[in-house]
Amino acid sequence: MFSEPKTILMIEDQLVYSKIMKRALTAYTSHDIIHLPDGTHMLDVIREHRPQLLILDYDLPGLNGIELYDLVHSTEGIGPIPAIMVSANLPRAELARRNIPGLGKPCRITDLVQIIESSLAQTISL
Repeated sequence: MFSEPKTILMIEDQLVYSKIMKRALTAYTSHDIIHLPDGTHMLDVIREHRPQLLILDYDLPGLNGIELYDLVHSTEGIGPIPAIMVSANLPRAELARRNIPGLGKPCRITDLVQIIESSLAQTISL
C-alpha cells in the first residue's frame, strides 16, 4: 500500500537521468517530485516546500550528497528529513553511519518506489 502523497526533493545533476526518474516516480507514485541539479538552493527549497524525503545523488557539483545531507540535518529550523541515495558511486560506510538507504545507478524503479514508501512510512511512525 502506498502512502498519501508527499513532497520529495530530488537532487540529481544528470538531466536525462533526473527526467527519467521524475517521470517514473510520477507514474508509479502520487508524490510531488521537485528536482534540483545541485544543492545551491536546496535550503531555500526545503524551507518553502517542506519535503518529507530527499533523494540524493552522491557525485554532485559543489557539495556531494553526504555533505548536503549533513547540511540539512545541521541547519537550525529544518527538522530531520530522511534521505535515499541513488548513485553510481555509493559511499557505503558513510551511508551506514547515517542510516541512509542506497541504490546503485541504474536502479529498478520498483526498488526505488519500495525504498521511498518504506522511508516515508518510517517518518510517519516517528
